[in-house]
This record gives sequence, structure tokens and C-alpha cells, in this order.
Amino acid sequence: MISPRATSAQGGSASGSASSPGPEESLESHARRALVEWLTKEHPAPGQPVPIREFARRLGMSRTPVRSAVGRLYERGLLAYDPTAGFTVAIPSLSSIYELFELRLMLESHSLRLFAERTDREPPARLRELVDEAEELARLSLQDPDRYIEFRENDSGFHRALVELSGLPMLLELHDDLLLNIHVTRTGMVAPITGSRLNAAVSEHRAIVDALERGDRLVARDLLEAHILRVRDQTLAFLARPRME
Repeated sequence: MISPRATSAQGGSASGSASSPGPEESLESHARRALVEWLTKEHPAPGQPVPIREFARRLGMSRTPVRSAVGRLYERGLLAYDPTAGFTVAIPSLSSIYELFELRLMLESHSLRLFAERTDREPPARLRELVDEAEELARLSLQDPDRYIEFRENDSGFHRALVELSGLPMLLELHDDLLLNIHVTRTGMVAPITGSRLNAAVSEHRAIVDALERGDRLVARDLLEAHILRVRDQTLAFLARPRME
């Protein structure tokens, strides 16, 4: 079942964003948007069936456009198919996560290389603001784990801002799709919220911004690559550890 909170997250009557499709939005696109919001905001467990009938009812449409949207997400690897359960949230594999992080490394590192070649441009103040905000969100997350989602959104925003430095809209679009895949494949991961883990991310982000503001743009790229590789290895190690029954 989709929880009442999911309806709000998907933009139900409270926000209106998913209550009806926009003037230029097809029913399939509308259903896909609602499914993506379910995956990214409700964090369904890997292997959990997709409630197609419930989505259709809540979105006020037949099951046909919902099934089409589910098929699109299945093609992207965000959903899986089980002959018994039907479509389910994909269960991440170590190899798929490794590949996603490798692609992320390529896109973000290349973005900073392109920025390094543009000596007429300065890093935006927004990067420093995001780091300062992350430091505060890390502190709040340790006090209230429910705030951790804000920390993760800040993290995504920081990395997206780095890709924006490339000045290439298509590269940014690829990165947005990639981050969605990474987010969904990590759904269900209950990693411990510790000060050392959150503070390490903030410290590494701050070092990247410091280097950019000093004009050491290639150093910033090296720091970014080291940061992504550390997070990749941390994620893989967490997924590989035995699960307690």
C-alpha cells in the first residue's frame, strides 16, 4: 500500500503536484513522476512489489498508463520483475552500484576539468552556502535522524552544482538521471547516522570548495575524485556485509 505520507510526497491534494497532470504532461509521464517520487521519498524496500492498482486509483487513471510508466522504470533498472510478485523495487547488486559510481566519477570529474579550462569564471557562492548548510544539517541529523533526508538532499545539490560548472545542459541531465539511479539502488540501506560519517562528507566538500576558491581547480578535481571513491567503497562495504536476521 502507498502510505498517506506518500500521497503528500507525490503531491496529492496538499500540494497539487501529482493530483493531476500538467497541460503538457501525458498520463504515462504523470504516473512515472509519481512512481519516481515514491521511490525517492518513501524509500520502499528492495524487493517490495509496486502497487500498480493503488497508484492508478490514487492518480485517478486506469492501470494502463501506470503499467507503461512501470515498464519505463523497469527498462532503466529501477524496478525488477518477479513472475510471482510482478514488478518490484530492484534489489541492488554490488556490480551495478560500482558501475553507477564509476559513471558518476566520470561526469563530475569531467565537469571540473571543463571548469578548470574556463579561467574567466569564478566558482559560485552557492557552493560555500551548501557546505555551510550541510554542516548544520549534519548536526541536526545527529539529534533527529528524520532530518537526515535533508542532509542527503543537500549532498545531491552540492554535486549537482559541481556539474553545473561544466556549462553543458545535457551533461547535467545525464547526471540527474544517474543520481536518481544511485538514490534508488541505495533505497533500503539503513546505514548508521554517525558524526564521523557525516562530518567526513562535510569536510571533503569544504576542501573542494576551498580549492576552487583558491584557484586550485585541478586540486579540487582530485579532491572530488577521492571523495566519490571513498563514498563508493563505503557503500559497497556496507552492502557486502552480512545481514543479521
